Amino acid sequence: MNLLRMEWTVGVVLLLAATVVCLVPGHELPSSFELNDKISHLVGHGALAAYFTGLVPRKRWWKILLLLLIFGAVIEVAQYYMHVGREGDPRDVFANGLGACLGLLVGFLGVSRWPQLVAWLFRRREVAR
Repeated sequence: MNLLRMEWTVGVVLLLAATVVCLVPGHELPSSFELNDKISHLVGHGALAAYFTGLVPRKRWWKILLLLLIFGAVIEVAQYYMHVGREGDPRDVFANGLGACLGLLVGFLGVSRWPQLVAWLFRRREVAR
């Protein structure tokens, strides 16, 4: 398996994990997730955006923002209709968007080069054998 495929697989796993965390009934969440709700949305979407900046060419980063906005909105609609202790909140969609913008900014500031570091680490590990 090449590194790029592995990195995209990790990205899909991160999105699936975020979906599960967002849709699990509120009383079943571990206490470690008890941050301020808006900060959780901000940090979560920021981290996802920053991760994907390393995989998507810079001229297409607008797609990361758009897809994370859609992802966040769909999660909020699902929470609204599930009635299992979670509430859909339009302010969460705003926090998601702000977090995604901050993640893109962090990517612009250099975090988007993380795949180069991973490639360097894997090559170094192969040479050491």
